[in-house]
Amino acid sequence: MPPTNTSVAHALDIADQRHWTRRPPVRPSARLRHLLHSQDGTLLAPRLFAYPQALIRWADGDTSDLTPTRATLIEHEIYRTWQPEVRRRAHQQILEHDGCVTVQLHARFSFTTPSGEFPDPRLRRLTEDLPALHARHLFEARHGDATEEDLRRILADGIGEAYFFRALPPDQQQAAVNIADLHAVQFHY
Repeated sequence: MPPTNTSVAHALDIADQRHWTRRPPVRPSARLRHLLHSQDGTLLAPRLFAYPQALIRWADGDTSDLTPTRATLIEHEIYRTWQPEVRRRAHQQILEHDGCVTVQLHARFSFTTPSGEFPDPRLRRLTEDLPALHARHLFEARHGDATEEDLRRILADGIGEAYFFRALPPDQQQAAVNIADLHAVQFHY
């Protein structure tokens, strides 16, 4: 599992690559032309930590002052917005046909009970299939541009049900699982 991906949203976007019917542009200028064609530059600029004029200059091919960090942000934005209808159809087919959404995590967890929060200092490496309800919530949240915090909460609930509380009867599941420190995440579906 690649150790660099700590974003649930980006991990979902990377997993969606398998369902794309066309590849996104590769060069930063071509990526920016596509992004500026599909959304307003004044809304895109803050996400890329750039000025709208810089986006236009980069889209025209002058990438002399484009930093590697901004190029990575442009890549993440392309992955986030590429073929949204194809992505929705793929997610719907996965959910309708009892498809499996597997997550690999390398993280620390904490547990919240009525008597308080209890951090677990162990760094766990888990591979679990998410319950269908949690996979549905995760896909819906991603389509709704939910925050990273919301996506982590949904993922933590699914991991709690699939791993931590799978042997308990439903009436004994009183603890809430939280992802305290996410080192890596990857999805397969």
